[in-house]
Amino acid sequence: MNKINWGIMGLGNIADKVCESFSKVNNCTLKGIASKNKNNLNLFKKKFNIEDKFCFDNYKDLILNTNIDIVYIALPNSFHAKYIAECIENKKKVLVEKPAVINFKEFKNIKKVITQNEIYFTEGFVYRYLPYLLKLKEIIISRSLGDVIEIKSNFNSRIYKQKEIFGFKIRKPDYSNRLFNKDLGGGSILDLGCYPLSFSTFVNSLTHNVQLKDISLENIKKEYCESGVDIFSSAKINFNGKFKSNITCSFKDEFNQSTEINFENGSILINESWVPNKKMTIQITNQGNKTTMNFENSENIYSYQIDNISSQLLDQKIKPVFPSLTIEEIETNSDLLDRWINFE
Repeated sequence: MNKINWGIMGLGNIADKVCESFSKVNNCTLKGIASKNKNNLNLFKKKFNIEDKFCFDNYKDLILNTNIDIVYIALPNSFHAKYIAECIENKKKVLVEKPAVINFKEFKNIKKVITQNEIYFTEGFVYRYLPYLLKLKEIIISRSLGDVIEIKSNFNSRIYKQKEIFGFKIRKPDYSNRLFNKDLGGGSILDLGCYPLSFSTFVNSLTHNVQLKDISLENIKKEYCESGVDIFSSAKINFNGKFKSNITCSFKDEFNQSTEINFENGSILINESWVPNKKMTIQITNQGNKTTMNFENSENIYSYQIDNISSQLLDQKIKPVFPSLTIEEIETNSDLLDRWINFE
């Protein structure tokens, strides 16, 4: 069986989870790794049994290596655009960790490069590959619950450090964490808000298909920390009056990844929208009758994404197909994220 050879650029926490996922799939291999941090490079090399000749202390050599079919970019957000362009210009397929870019200007630049080179490129939202979302898509398209009229979706994750001062426990931002660093593309909107926003535009694509020019943002609220990044935000996405989506993201509130979709004749509640446990449920209410659907996920949810994209490449897809995000979907999400972040 032919296999797709992957290279991973940037060896942080997410990269570690993605690297572990390769042991769960059969159609691909983790071939190469690259990091400017030599300690991380050695740790990943030993943990995942990577050959010396495929361990690089710079990103250029990984990109140029002819044994690597696709590069997964897991660098801090502010480096995404640079290395997406460098990969594409060197005919290397790309999966970039969300968010693909930190502003819409960056997106327009990489879109030109991708369009000119016609090579596979997509953005990593792992929830799109989960079993529950595939079933959810079926339900929405069937219109068994009628039209979508409202979404409420959250991604809150308390990532403050807890300190004890004079016997009092106080939670404060950890400014050594890249998430609180504006220069690295930190902030709750880019790190967490992109999930409920992308989910909202996905539902729109299945239902009303309101065009980007007709989508507006309303009722935006934000809270910032001392480093200048947003630590909380909420917004309402108005899909031209067809339906609205109320979304929130937070670094300071209790963990919450719930999504509720309200239809004309019922609702769907997803308690673990983005990073579910091995066993999860969605609750469906149809004209007052409640049903629970159970789903069992792989121990490593990233295996769904790696397996699916590898299958697409083995099928010689030049452009991503569902559940992967297309360049048009990434454009919509990048534009709306940019508007959300820069709203004053």
